[in-house]
Amino acid sequence: MKSKILSLDRNILTLGANSFFTDFSTEMILPLLPIFMDRFLHASKSEIGFIEGLAEFGVAMLIGLSGFYSDKIGKRKSITVFGYGLSNLIKPLAFLASSTTMIAMVRVGDRIGKGIRSAPRDALISQSTPKNISGFVFGLHKMMDGAGALAGSLFAFLVLWYLGSSEETFRMIFLFSVVPGLISMAILIFLLFDKPFVPSGEKLFRPSQLPFEFYLIVLFQGLFSLVAMNYSFMILKAEDNAMPLAIIPLAYALYNLCISFFAIPIGNLADKVGKPAMLSAIYLAFGLSAFFINTEIEYASWIAFAIYGFFGGGFNSLAKAIISDMIPVNLKATAYGVYYSFIGICTFLSLYCAGVIWDKFGSQLLFDIVTFGSVCLALLLFLNRKRWQ
Repeated sequence: MKSKILSLDRNILTLGANSFFTDFSTEMILPLLPIFMDRFLHASKSEIGFIEGLAEFGVAMLIGLSGFYSDKIGKRKSITVFGYGLSNLIKPLAFLASSTTMIAMVRVGDRIGKGIRSAPRDALISQSTPKNISGFVFGLHKMMDGAGALAGSLFAFLVLWYLGSSEETFRMIFLFSVVPGLISMAILIFLLFDKPFVPSGEKLFRPSQLPFEFYLIVLFQGLFSLVAMNYSFMILKAEDNAMPLAIIPLAYALYNLCISFFAIPIGNLADKVGKPAMLSAIYLAFGLSAFFINTEIEYASWIAFAIYGFFGGGFNSLAKAIISDMIPVNLKATAYGVYYSFIGICTFLSLYCAGVIWDKFGSQLLFDIVTFGSVCLALLLFLNRKRWQ
C-alpha cells in the first residue's frame, strides 16, 4: 500500500494533503453550526434546512461555469487555489455571526469557494490517474478528507469537553479554524502544478459533448440526493435522541473516522467488482444509517454515525471515479461541473423539504422516507450496473 501511494503523481499527494488541512478547518465548524443556530440563534429546522440547502445551491450555480472555464482555458491550478482561498478566509467569520443571516452568508461563501475549486481540482486528479486505479485514487483523496475532518471534529470535541458548551466556546472554535486553513493554502501555492492539455476551446457547453452513461450516473446521484440529507439533520436527530451536546462532535468524529478507514478499501473493491455495484451498496448503507438513528435501540445514534461514515467514504468518490473513466481529458472539468451542479440543486431541494417535513410532521416520518427511498434507489442502481461496463 505504501509503495502504491508513493508511486502516485505528485499532484494527487499534494491535493490529498491540502484536503486534510482544509477539512481540518472546515469540520471544526460544520458539526457545530446546526447546534449553534438551534441553541443560540433560535433558528427553526426549516431555517436550518434552507440555509444548508442554499449553501449547496451556491455550489451548483458556480461549479458548472468553473469546470467549463477550466477546460476552455486549459488551466486548473489558479482556479483551484482561488476557490480554496475564498473558503478558508470566509469560514472563520462565523466568529462574528449574530444572526442566522450572517451564518447563511458564511455558509454560502464557503460553498461558493467549493463551487469554484471542485471541478478543476477533480479534473486535475483525474488527469493524473490511470483508469485501472481510479477507484483507489479517489478513495485515497476521500480518506485524506476524512482524516482531516476527524482531526477537526476531535479538536472541537476536546475544546467543548474542557471549556464547556457555551456560546463563547463555539465562537472561539470558529476563529481558530483559520490556522489549518492557512496551512492548506501554503501547500497548494507551493506544491501544486498544472498539467498541460489541449483546451476544449468551446464557447458554449453542448450537452451532446458528454455520453449518455454520464447523464445516467448523474441522474442516479441526483435522485439519491433528493431523498437523502446531509450531516446537519443527522446531528439534529442525534440531539433529538438526547445525545449530550458536548458528545455530538465525538459522534461526528466517529463518522469521519469511518470515512477515513473505509474510503480506500471501498475504492480498491470498486476497481475489482465494479464501481456502480459498489455505489449501490453505498446507497443501501445510507438507508441503514437512517433506519438505525430513527429507532430507540441503545447506542442507535453511534451505530448510525458509523454506517453513515461508510456511506461517506464512497458516495462522491465512486461517482467521480466512474466519471473519470469515461470522460476525455479536455472535458473532465466540464463533466464534474455538470455533476456537482445537478447534485447541488437536488441537495438544496432535499434539505429545505427535510426541514419543512421535520417542523410539520416530526423527524420519525422524515427518516422513514429517507430509509425507504435509499433502499429503492440502491436496488434500481444495482439492476442497472452493467450499463457502465
